[in-house]
Amino acid sequence: MIDDPDLRQMFKAECEERLHNLEQHLLQLEKQPDLPAPMDEVFREAHSLKGLARMLDVKNMEQVAHHFESVLKASLKTNAPLAVAVIDRLYHGIDDLRGLADEAVTGIAYPIGVDAVLARLMDGQPANDTKPAAPETVALTPTAPEPIIPPPPFSNSDSGEAIAPIATSKIDTIRVGTQQLDNLMTHVSELTVNKNRLAQRLGDVSDLLFYWEEWKQQHRDLYNADLAQMESRLYALRHQLYEDNNRFDYLNHEIGDGIRSIRLLPLSTTFSLFPRMVRDIAKQEHKQVNLVIDGDDTAADKRIIEEIKDPLTHLLRNAICHAIGTPEQRRSLGKPETGTIRLSAQQTPTTIVITVADDGGGINVEKIKQRALQNQLYSADELAAMTDPQLQELIFSQGFSTADQVNDISGRGLGMAIVRTTIEQLKGHIDIDSTPGIGTSVQIVLPITLATTQVIIVELQKRYYGIPMEAIELIRSVTPEQLFNIDGSLSVLQAGQAVSVARLSDVLGVANSSSNMPNFAVIVSVKHGKLALLVDRLLDEQEIFLKPLGGVLKRVRNISGVTVLGNGEICLILNPHDLVKTAYGKKAIHYPVAYPVAKSQSATPSKNLNILYAEDSITARTQIKRFLEKAGYVVTAAVDGRDAYEKLAGNSFMAVVSDVTMPNMDGLMLTEKIRSHPQHKDLPIILLSAMDKADDRQRALELGANGYLSKSAFDQRHLLEALKNLV
Repeated sequence: MIDDPDLRQMFKAECEERLHNLEQHLLQLEKQPDLPAPMDEVFREAHSLKGLARMLDVKNMEQVAHHFESVLKASLKTNAPLAVAVIDRLYHGIDDLRGLADEAVTGIAYPIGVDAVLARLMDGQPANDTKPAAPETVALTPTAPEPIIPPPPFSNSDSGEAIAPIATSKIDTIRVGTQQLDNLMTHVSELTVNKNRLAQRLGDVSDLLFYWEEWKQQHRDLYNADLAQMESRLYALRHQLYEDNNRFDYLNHEIGDGIRSIRLLPLSTTFSLFPRMVRDIAKQEHKQVNLVIDGDDTAADKRIIEEIKDPLTHLLRNAICHAIGTPEQRRSLGKPETGTIRLSAQQTPTTIVITVADDGGGINVEKIKQRALQNQLYSADELAAMTDPQLQELIFSQGFSTADQVNDISGRGLGMAIVRTTIEQLKGHIDIDSTPGIGTSVQIVLPITLATTQVIIVELQKRYYGIPMEAIELIRSVTPEQLFNIDGSLSVLQAGQAVSVARLSDVLGVANSSSNMPNFAVIVSVKHGKLALLVDRLLDEQEIFLKPLGGVLKRVRNISGVTVLGNGEICLILNPHDLVKTAYGKKAIHYPVAYPVAKSQSATPSKNLNILYAEDSITARTQIKRFLEKAGYVVTAAVDGRDAYEKLAGNSFMAVVSDVTMPNMDGLMLTEKIRSHPQHKDLPIILLSAMDKADDRQRALELGANGYLSKSAFDQRHLLEALKNLV
C-alpha cells in the first residue's frame, strides 16, 4: 500500500480517471477498428498508467501496464484490426489494473497473482520485452536561443545586494470529500430553520406593534414620554429585525445555492459505466446491442448520481434479456440484427427525466396475465378489466417476472420492484410505455436536487404538512354547494371537468374531530390522475430543506420526508403520487379519469368563462382567485409566468390576468410570448402591478397588454369591469 495518505488519494483519483478513459477508448476501438485515434489514446492512457505506477513504486501494476502495451504493439505489427480474443484480454487487463490500483490504495491484496494476470493478458505468449523499459532520457543540446532579457532583480536598500524574486503559483482547484459537502448541507439546513425562526420573530414583533397601536388608540390618556420611548425602541427593533432577516435570507440562499451547485455532477459519471456492461451482457446472451447515450452532460445531485446506478443497471439488463432478440429472431421480424437501446437524459426547470428505450418486441401483456394468475396477484375478472398500461405496470410488483428461466442476470422478479422502490425514495416516479413489436420506453422523473423543495404549508387538525409545489395544479376555495357526486365519488368542477375530492385527513388516516367541511382544496396532479385535497388552512409557501426519514421509517406511504418550521413545529412533507394512489384504493395501478360533467351538473354558464391567473404570492393568488370564482369565472392559477405559459398550451381561456413582478418569467415577458403566438394574438391580457409608473404602463401596452391595473389603488370591481369590457 502507498504510505503517504495524500499521495494515496491522488493516485486513486487519477487511476480512476485514466482507467475510465482507457475503457472508453477501447470500446470505441472495438466499434471502429480502422480509426487510428482510439488506438493512439489507448496507448497514451496505458503508458500514463505505467508511468504513474512506476513513480509511486507500485511494481505489479507497472508490470501489467507494460505488458498491456506489449499486447497492443504485437497486434499492430499484423496491420489488422484487433481480434475479438485480443480485445477480451485487454478488457480483462483493465479489470486487473483496477484491482491492483485498489490494492495499492486499500492494502487489501488483489485475489489474482500477478503471474496469473500476465498469463491471461499475454494468452501464454511471452512479450518481446518482458521487462518494463527504463525511463526514457532525452539529451538536450543547446541550439542558439534568442537572447533573453532578465527582469531587473529586487534590491535590498540596506545592503545593495540583489534578491532573487520569489516564485509564485496559484492553486485553481482543490479536492473536497463528498462527506464534507454532505456535512455542509446539513449545516445549511439548520441555517434555513433558523432563518424561518427569525422570520417568525419578525412577525411576532409586527403583531405586537399592531396590538400596541390598538391599545394606544383606546388609552391615549395613559400615553406618556416613557411609553413613547418604548414605542420608538420597538419600531427600531422591528426595522433592525427586518434588515437582519433580509441579510440572513440572502446569505442563506447564496450559501445553499453554492453548495448545491458543487454537489451537482454530470450524469456521465454514471452513464459511462454502462457501455462496457451492455457489451458484456449482450455477448453472454449471444445478442448484438448498440447502446446510444444522449444528454449525459445533464447535471444532477450527487446522491441521485449514486442511487440511480442500480435502477438503470436493472433496466438495461431487462432490455437486453427480455426485449432485444437474437440476430436470427430480429431478422425474421424484419428488424436489423443489431438491437438499439437508447439511454437519454434531459432537464426541465425542476426535474431530470431519464429514459431507457429499446427497439425490441415490447411487453407481452398476455404473458403478464398468465404470470399474474399463476402468482395469484389478481383474479381473472380483475385482469380482464385492466387496460394494457395497467397490465404493463404489473412488472413492478414484488417477485413478478416473465422470464422462463432464472439465471445470474434476470428471472427472479426482484429487479423492477427494486427499481420502483429506489426511485420513490428519491422523490421521483417511474412510468412505462410499450408497444408490441415496436419497443418499450421506461421514463424516470427525478428532482434536480434532493436537498430543497418548494412546498405549500397546510394545516390539518393542528398539524402541519407540506405539499410539493411541482405537483400542485391550483389551489381554490370550495363550498358544499360546489360539490356533487359522480359514480359515487365526491367531485368538484374544475376547468369543465370533474375532479375527485377527498379530505386530506381521510387520505392520511388522521382522526377528524370536526364535521365542518374545510374551505380550501389543493388540487394535485400526477401523470395518472388528479385529486382535490380538502385542508383546514393554507399557511405559507416555503423553500424547505427536506430531511429524509431513516431506519424503519425509510419508506412510509404518503410521506417523503420531514422539515422543521420557523416556529419549531415538525412538518411532514407529503408524497403526491402516494396520495393519489391511497385515495383511489390499495391497487396503485387503478386511477379514475376526470370525467366531463354534464351541463345540468354544472353551475358555470354555458359561455366559456375560463380565466388564466398568474401570481407568485399565495395570498394575492388565493384572494383574487376566490373573488373571480364568486363572480362566476373558472380560474386556473399559475405560480409564475413560465407556469402560466405552459398551462396556456392545449387549453382554452377567455382572458389572462397576470401580476407583473414574478420569478422565472415576469408578466411583461409572458405578454410578449403570448402575443408572439398567432393563436393568441387576440387573447385579452390584463396586467396587475404594484409599480404604477407611466413608463411601465406604456411598456405593457406596447407589448400587447389590453389592460393595466395598479395594485396600490386596486379595486376588485375594476378588474371585473375590465374583463367584462374586453371579452
